[in-house]
Amino acid sequence: MLVNVDSIISDQSHKVKAELIHSLCVLGKAVPERTDLQSSIIALAKQHLKDPDHRVRCVCLELIGAIGSPEQEVVDDSHEPFIPIQSLLAGFCGDQDSRVRASSFNAMLQFHQRGLSLRLSIYQQACQSLTDDYQDVRLSAMKLIWVLSHLYPDSLVPVSDSEDELRLVDDGFAKICNMVNDISVQVRMEAAVLLGSLHQVSPKFLEQTLDKKLMSNMRRKKSAHERAREHFASGEWATGQKWADDAPKEELDPDNVNLMNIGACGAFVHGTEDEFLEVRNAALDSLCELASQSASFANLSQDSIIDMFNDEIESVRLNAINSLRKLNRFITLREDQLEIILGVLQDFSTKTRDSLRDMLGEMKLATRECLSKCIYSLLDNLRRYPQDKLSIWKCMKNLGSHHPHLALPLVPELLCLHPYFDTPEPDMDDAAYISVLMMVFNSAVECPTVVTMFQDHTWRHYHYLQDSLPDLVPKLEKSIRVAEEAKPEAVAHSDVRSFLRNLISGLDSLPNMELSTAQPLLETMVRDLQQVTELNQKCSPSAEFVCVYLKTQLLLTKLMNQQGVQCSSSIADNQVLSLIDQILGLTRKLEHQYLGVSSVDHALIQQTRLKAGTLQILTKMKSDPTRCSQAKETYLQQLQALKKYLETNELAADPCFVYLFSVLNDLENGKISDILKHLQHAVKSIAPCGISLQNSCIRRVTAIMHEPTGSSDNPIRFTTGLTVTVPVHATFENVQNVDCIRLKVHYPDQKSYLITPKKCHFTKLNPLQYKLISEVIISHSLWSDQSHVEISIVMETRDGETVSCQELCRPVKVPVAPKAAKR
Repeated sequence: MLVNVDSIISDQSHKVKAELIHSLCVLGKAVPERTDLQSSIIALAKQHLKDPDHRVRCVCLELIGAIGSPEQEVVDDSHEPFIPIQSLLAGFCGDQDSRVRASSFNAMLQFHQRGLSLRLSIYQQACQSLTDDYQDVRLSAMKLIWVLSHLYPDSLVPVSDSEDELRLVDDGFAKICNMVNDISVQVRMEAAVLLGSLHQVSPKFLEQTLDKKLMSNMRRKKSAHERAREHFASGEWATGQKWADDAPKEELDPDNVNLMNIGACGAFVHGTEDEFLEVRNAALDSLCELASQSASFANLSQDSIIDMFNDEIESVRLNAINSLRKLNRFITLREDQLEIILGVLQDFSTKTRDSLRDMLGEMKLATRECLSKCIYSLLDNLRRYPQDKLSIWKCMKNLGSHHPHLALPLVPELLCLHPYFDTPEPDMDDAAYISVLMMVFNSAVECPTVVTMFQDHTWRHYHYLQDSLPDLVPKLEKSIRVAEEAKPEAVAHSDVRSFLRNLISGLDSLPNMELSTAQPLLETMVRDLQQVTELNQKCSPSAEFVCVYLKTQLLLTKLMNQQGVQCSSSIADNQVLSLIDQILGLTRKLEHQYLGVSSVDHALIQQTRLKAGTLQILTKMKSDPTRCSQAKETYLQQLQALKKYLETNELAADPCFVYLFSVLNDLENGKISDILKHLQHAVKSIAPCGISLQNSCIRRVTAIMHEPTGSSDNPIRFTTGLTVTVPVHATFENVQNVDCIRLKVHYPDQKSYLITPKKCHFTKLNPLQYKLISEVIISHSLWSDQSHVEISIVMETRDGETVSCQELCRPVKVPVAPKAAKR
C-alpha cells in the first residue's frame, strides 16, 4: 500500500502530496501498535522533506512529530548512514521558509506532549531562533526553551561573550524575560504567561525582573574588581597627560548592539506597563504565581502590583486586587501603599469595590494610622455608595478581627467616649455607626480590654446586632471572650437530628394505616416540624424538607378521604382539583429547591407527584373524555420516565404503579373505557407513604434580598407612561444554575411580570453561592393614590411543557406613585 501511495505522491501536485502525507499521519496515529508501519511511513515522509514546496515539508515534519521518536534513527543521504530523528528536525530549524522552521520546533514540542524526552543539544539552536524575523518561529522556540528549562533545570550552559556558565533554568528564564520586549503582542503575552511556571529559577534572577537597568555606553558593565584586574594584567595605566588615553581598546559597532537585550532586568516592569491589556494581565498572573513561591520576592513585588490598581482597564485592576489578595500571608501594607489602594474605593464598578474590600479584610496593616485610614475611607465609601453597606460591614468585621491591638487605641475616638462628659447615644439607624460597631466588637474577641470601654447603650446595641446580624457580630461577655459558646448550639443541633430520626422511624407503618388514623398523625407531625424549622436554623432545611413531604402525604390522605374516591365514582370536583394542584406544587418544590436528596427519596417524590397526576387525569377523562388526548400522552410519558428511573436505580415501586406498569401497553393502545377501568383500579391502592431521609444534611435554595429593603415610606415618583429603575441587590445560596433565576414584579392591578437578569449581573462567590446586582424597570399608568409594587425573586422550572415559578424569598413592597405628565 505504501508503495502505491509513494508512486501517487511523486506524480501529483504539491497540494495533493501534502494531503496524502497528512492522511498517512492520521493512519499512523490510529495504529500505534504497528511500529513497522509507522517506521515505513516516517521513512516515506523523510524522502519528501526535500520537496521545494513548503506545505509538503511542513506536513512531513508534522507527521514525524506525531508518530516518531527523538531516539529513532533514519537513513541519511550524507556520509553518516543513520541520524536520530531529533537531529533531522534540528536541521530544518534553519530552513529558508519560516513556516518550515516553525514546524520543526512544533514537531519537537509534540515529542514532549507525547511524553518523550528531548535532547539538550537543541537548546542553543532554540535560543538563536528567538531573534527570528517571524513571530511563529519565535513563539515555538520560546516554548521549546520553556520545556527544556523544566526538563534540565540544573544543567550548565555557557553565557555568550563570557567564560561563565549558568543553570539552564536561569538562562532560559532570562531569554524568555527578554521576549517580553518583543514587537509582537502574541509573543509578549506568551512570554509573560510562561514566566510564571518557572519556579526553580534563582532568586537573583527573580529580583532582576523588577529592576530597570540597561547597558550604558554600549558595553557590558563590569565591577570595579574586574576593571582593576584588567588594568593590572595589561600593565598600562593612564597618565592623564594625553586626552582619552584610557579609552576602551576594543571598538564596538553600534549597529550590532541591541540595547533592549537586557535579559531578566525589568521584565515584569515592562510587562505590567505594556500597552495591551492581555500582556499586562499575563504579567500580573505570572508575577503573582512566582511571588507566592517566595516571601522575599513577594515583598519586592507588592509595589509593582499596587501600581496596577490605577490601570485604566477594569479587568486589570481586578486582577491586581486579586493578585495582592493571594499574597496576604507574605506582605504587610504600609501607609504610602494604602493611599493608592484606598483610592480604588471610589471606583464606579461595584465589582471592583467589593473585591478591594474583600482584599482589605484579609491583609495585614503595619501601623495604627493604616487602620485609621482604612476605617475612615470605608466610612466615606459608605456615604458615597450606601448600597455597599453589607460589603463594608464585612470588611470592618475582618479588619477588627485581624488587628485587635491596633484597634484598641482607636476605640475611644470611634465610640465618641469622653473621660468627663456623657456623650449622647448614637442612632442605630446610622449605617456608619453600625460599621464602627462591627470593627469594635470583632476586635474585642482577641483583646478583652476593649470590652471595658463599652457603655450601657453599647451593650444594648450589641445584643440587638448579635440577634439581627449573627454572621457579622461575635458572641461576647462583659469581661472575657466566651470560647465555648457553640457547644449548646451543637447539642441542640444533635437533638434536632435525633428528633428527625425518631419521627421518620415512626412513619414505617404509615402505608398500612387507615386513612382516618393517618390524617391526624400527619397533621401532628407537620405541626411539630414547622416549630422545629422556626427554632433551629441549621437543621431547618432537613426538617423543612420532611415537613413539605409530609404535607403532600397529608393532602393525598385528604384527597383519598373524599367521599366516593375509593369506590370508583366520579372525582370531578373543584375542591379535589385544588388539592391536586397543591400536591403538584409541593412536589415541584421538593424536586427543585432542595439539594442532596438521595435517589430513594427522589423516587418517593416522583411517585407522590404521579399519584396526584393519576387522580388528575382520571378526573379529566371522566368529565370530558374527548379533550384529554394531550393530557393522556403527557401522563404516559411521565409514567414511562418513572419506570425507567426505578429500574435504573433498582428501586421498588408503589403498589399503585406496580399495577400501572403491568398494564402499560393497554394504557397506550386501549380504549377510553378500558383506560378508565385501569386507572380506577390503580387509584384504590393509593396510600400515604413515609420517607427514609438517607441524607440528613439537605440544603435548600435560598435568596436574600438586601435592596430594596421595603422599609422606606417615601414613594418612588415617576411620570405616567415613562419608566423608573429600582436597584436590586441579593445573595443566593445553594444555587446550581443562575439561568433559572427571575425577578418578579407584581403590580396592584394583579398583573405580574418576570424579568431575566443579565448573566453579567451575577457574581460567583463560591461554587453554590452567587451575588446579584441588577435593577428592575417599572412603569404604569396613572394611579389615584400611591400603592405598593411587590418585587420578589423566583426560580423558573420547566417540567416538559409545564413552566412554573417558585418563590425563593418573600416579596418586598416598594411604594410607587405615578404622577400625571405636565403639559
